Amino acid sequence: MANYCKSSSGEQGLKWARIWFKQFCLFHRRPVDPAKEFTAEEVIAFLRSKRDAGVPAWKRMKVIEGLIVFRESVQHRDPADLLPLRETMRGIVSIERAKSEGYDTIDDVVGKIDPKEPDAIQEFRRALRRGGMALRTERTYVGKLKNFMADRGLTCLADFERIGAADVEAHLTDLAVDGNVAPSTQNVSFHSLLKFFTLVLKREMGKIEAIRATKKPMTPTVLGPKEIAGVFEGLSGVHLTIAKLLYGCGMRISEAIRLRVKDIDFANKQIEIRQSKGGKSRLVPMPDDLTEPLRRFVNSRAAQHDQDLADGTASVWLPYALDRKYPKAHRELKWQYLFASHRLSRDPKTGRRHRHHLHMDTFPKHLRRAVESAGVLKHVTSHTFRHCYATHLLWNGTDIRQIQQLLGHSDVKTTEIYTHVRNPNETKVVSPLDRLVREREEEAVRRASAS
Repeated sequence: MANYCKSSSGEQGLKWARIWFKQFCLFHRRPVDPAKEFTAEEVIAFLRSKRDAGVPAWKRMKVIEGLIVFRESVQHRDPADLLPLRETMRGIVSIERAKSEGYDTIDDVVGKIDPKEPDAIQEFRRALRRGGMALRTERTYVGKLKNFMADRGLTCLADFERIGAADVEAHLTDLAVDGNVAPSTQNVSFHSLLKFFTLVLKREMGKIEAIRATKKPMTPTVLGPKEIAGVFEGLSGVHLTIAKLLYGCGMRISEAIRLRVKDIDFANKQIEIRQSKGGKSRLVPMPDDLTEPLRRFVNSRAAQHDQDLADGTASVWLPYALDRKYPKAHRELKWQYLFASHRLSRDPKTGRRHRHHLHMDTFPKHLRRAVESAGVLKHVTSHTFRHCYATHLLWNGTDIRQIQQLLGHSDVKTTEIYTHVRNPNETKVVSPLDRLVREREEEAVRRASAS
């Protein structure tokens, strides 16, 4: 029979195996009979008593290893039912060792997980957080997985053993045909399930040939310079500065509100946009008009941070790897968010209190009022300024490849959508109707002059 525990092999291992078996029998108040069988449940009860007595995990590991050797070498029986206990104990040993050495455990890394959620959802959250997934993306992906589970009648992780590509394909097809969802919604559902298969189930999803939701090509909404100036007049303070960043640098709203003090480079007149869509970073030129406003915000943020330090509340969220590498960085000014909230908030993953950035929904509310005040009837969102930035650069002769880099697009085809926006500075196309009316008016003038 195979040797299941190399570390306890030999005479010394067998000696300790007999010692642990004797203690095991005394705990259960049974005769020390080597031939009498014992169950995994009895071993678990014995291990728990050791734990409650303060015996460290590494020593409890020796107990289970000794009983495995005893089962195999003395009783000559298969210890297969004890092997899962040994694997579980190995994990407990690792956690205790990590804590004793000052390292975070996996629970510290992923934060709090609701134990009332289905185990499949819990494991998906852990996997996403270990990979550094943003909280908003995590919520979206988990929501799509919950929809899939409800659609297929799944309640736990074990139910996924019977799930394959055909189920995913049917779900995505239902979304397109019956749900009439947007292509982006179907794509997010697909990618969330792909992540789940890869990270949690540890297997390939298989080839998917679902009916795809169709999307008609749309030309982005672009405001003229006068319209933009009118909207700016309806904004002030931090909201005006953010709007100018969106239009002057082509930022997304999520990128603007997540700027940290260290990202503003006054010496080189540039701004670094970190961890944007797809985890990419890029540099953009700092508009001259924003130099002084940004400097004032940095100074104001420094004063607020000094007060937080005095109050003992100075802290900001940092990516896990960075937080581990620089454990005191969360208290340094350079890592603080430039556009910080007036209130402290609790990190939903770790429970730690930080001064986070402005909420994502704050700016759009002020923008809507400014658009109405300016009398602009076009559909304007935060992203409209990014469209205006790219389109106006293109109209002014900037190479499309350079615009691609400034926007952070992976593929130039994404940037080429702005070539479809008509440039009012180009030679104006005269409508045949206008030409007809103009010719008739000119003919009428000639007749009147002749008479």
